[in-house]
Amino acid sequence: MAPSIQSIFDTLLNDTWFELTFLLVVALGVAFIFARFGQPKVIAYIVVGVVIGPSVLNIIRVEGGSSGLPASIQILAELGSLFLLLMVGLESNLKEIYTRKSILIALGGVVVPWTVGYGVAIAFGFGTEAIFIGTTLVATSVAVTASIISEFGMIGTPVAKAIVGAAVVDDILGMVVLGVTNGVTSGGLDIVGVILLVIAAIVFVVVGAWIGTRFLTRLVFNVQIEGYRRKMPLSGFVLMLAITSLYAFVAEFIGISLIVGAFVAGACFSGSALRDGFKKGTQYFEALFVPLFFVSLGTVVDIGGIMNTAVFAIVLVAVAFATKLAGCGVAARVTGMNKWDSVAVGIGMAPRLEIALIIAYYGLSRGLIDFEIYSVVVFMGLVTALLTPSAFKWALRRGGHSLTGV
Repeated sequence: MAPSIQSIFDTLLNDTWFELTFLLVVALGVAFIFARFGQPKVIAYIVVGVVIGPSVLNIIRVEGGSSGLPASIQILAELGSLFLLLMVGLESNLKEIYTRKSILIALGGVVVPWTVGYGVAIAFGFGTEAIFIGTTLVATSVAVTASIISEFGMIGTPVAKAIVGAAVVDDILGMVVLGVTNGVTSGGLDIVGVILLVIAAIVFVVVGAWIGTRFLTRLVFNVQIEGYRRKMPLSGFVLMLAITSLYAFVAEFIGISLIVGAFVAGACFSGSALRDGFKKGTQYFEALFVPLFFVSLGTVVDIGGIMNTAVFAIVLVAVAFATKLAGCGVAARVTGMNKWDSVAVGIGMAPRLEIALIIAYYGLSRGLIDFEIYSVVVFMGLVTALLTPSAFKWALRRGGHSLTGV
């Protein structure tokens, strides 16, 4: 009897190098297709994961709490989350981000979604998982939001600055909430512990940024100069990556996600004279590891689980849009923005992809949520990312903005 396609793939996929080749080629091909229709590459990667996972073709099988990928590929995939947040940090000007307006909008985008998301999850009968479900609604997708703003020719406008600044701030706040949520859902924290974790997270972000911008950037610059003299032109870049790993380690050690450390490290070097070189170098790592990470997110999606909780999934999507519109839109209005610009800010903050899915995967890998909840969160992230561009365009046009590229 001729071997089946599945048996052939099972044989080939036992080899790490073939699996790496297969995942990268398929992800790249689908990314080209999605780009042709103006959709973010990250959606393409997740869709690839869903299709090759057990929900559709079952090429990659899921066992236990794993993505089904070999351990070596999984490590590379997890590096994707680190490089993704490092790149976001390198793109973040701390002085422009931490403004009164950005912080107020971000706070609205954290408190309202978490509170309502938690309440809705409780109403649907979830227990401690409700805390985690609320947490996944907190963070805005900076990548999706930034790509929409760029496509519409809105870069540099007050609306764009408000959205991007607030999105970065609420991603940081989202990581703080993740750290607290992790402690609460795992039963390892009491009220005092929660307070201490929040203080530790804030101190880490503030002190880490201060040390990085004040001392480490200078150290890296000096190492880079010395490296050039000794024909080691990548010395500064290597040291920057080492510092990023150190920040990730410290973040994990104090009880928050390693990606918080990666972001803070990146933000420290965003004002460095070497930033452009660091961005270029990081882009190569990002191009390799980020697709693997998002493909791994897709492989553990359970379409059957979404069908079993279809009502909750639809409600969660509605809550995701409504809470950002209310929390961020009202805050933007309070800071002095006009009606339609405020609505545009609320809608622009609605997409949830990278950080929300990182948070969900973090919970899944640690047994804090199950495959069903994880799949619903991925569904919510994909739908919000797909619907936001048209809704954002509508709000901007109602506000009298002239858009390019659309």
